[in-house]
Amino acid sequence: MNKIYNFSPGPSKLPEEVIKNANKAITGYEKTNNSILEIAHRSKEFEDIIESIKSNLHFLLSIPTDYEILLLQGGATFQNSLLAYNIPTYSSVGCLVNGEWGKKTFNDFSKVLKKVKKFEISYPQMNSVFDSSFSGIDFLHITSNETIDGIQIRNIPKIKNSNLIVDMSSDIGSYKISFENIKYIYAGAQKNLGIPGVTLCIIKKDFLIENDNPTYLNLNELSQKNSLLNTPPTFSIYLLKLVLDWMVELGGLNYFEKKSIDQSNLIYDFLDSNKNIFTLLEKSEFRSRSNITFNFINHENTNKFLHYAEEQGIIGINGHRSVGGVRISLYNSITDEMVSYLLDHIEMFLRKL
Repeated sequence: MNKIYNFSPGPSKLPEEVIKNANKAITGYEKTNNSILEIAHRSKEFEDIIESIKSNLHFLLSIPTDYEILLLQGGATFQNSLLAYNIPTYSSVGCLVNGEWGKKTFNDFSKVLKKVKKFEISYPQMNSVFDSSFSGIDFLHITSNETIDGIQIRNIPKIKNSNLIVDMSSDIGSYKISFENIKYIYAGAQKNLGIPGVTLCIIKKDFLIENDNPTYLNLNELSQKNSLLNTPPTFSIYLLKLVLDWMVELGGLNYFEKKSIDQSNLIYDFLDSNKNIFTLLEKSEFRSRSNITFNFINHENTNKFLHYAEEQGIIGINGHRSVGGVRISLYNSITDEMVSYLLDHIEMFLRKL
């Protein structure tokens, strides 16, 4: 069987080392006689896994001490409901909409919250995100990386709001972040940090207020139970631990940010040098390093290329069904060898045109 080169937008490729360690744990976890699939979520072993995750996250992301870490279920989409029920009802909330996921958050927030304002910004106007005052907005929600269109906001401290809620599902752990104006971060693990089933939440403690919400919509109660209010997705959480261990071992965010820059530059430089063949977002600081989107000027060549790529073992590069084209996802587990292989085969395909 040919080797597979998986550039899927999620669930994404996992590091081979993580898969090997997960396989061992399925047979028997450390000194226990149990499989990791059978581990009790109230056991000392599982509590140690959660504490290891928190320790690694504090190291990798430089999380300040006045932030709480939760591991929840429901993915990023559930956060639209959870957050809406935990933002004080008197607050005015803004939603920066620069893509499909920000639009979904605005729509969901609007069903629960009374004062929600949409700030819609297209790619050519993205610089205005740093010029806007967002006056009168108590909390501002942003999606740091819009996976469908390939738009990314990395310089988060430049946004003029001191209570940002950030969906970082597709780029967390790929560059250094500052928490100076961040109130809440959430990220599904299945792109940079593991497999589906667990959502990482990093919450400033003063956001955890008393309320009468139903149990799993009560952030304060979830925090008090240390992510163990009910049975958590134990295997997904264990995979998160393995991925974080792997990231620490390789050198942390210094390593992964450089890798992200180098790999994305290689691909963008190639595409920019062939603008007679491809259409893509104009060069700017808002081009995503995590999801590179492009199309062939001759759209007939898009399907031909996707078919050719699949024959070569390159999978997961179809553009989102709503926009088509090609999407290359460069999450943390993507190796330099994979990028070289992909570029070699794009060049080979172009020679046949």
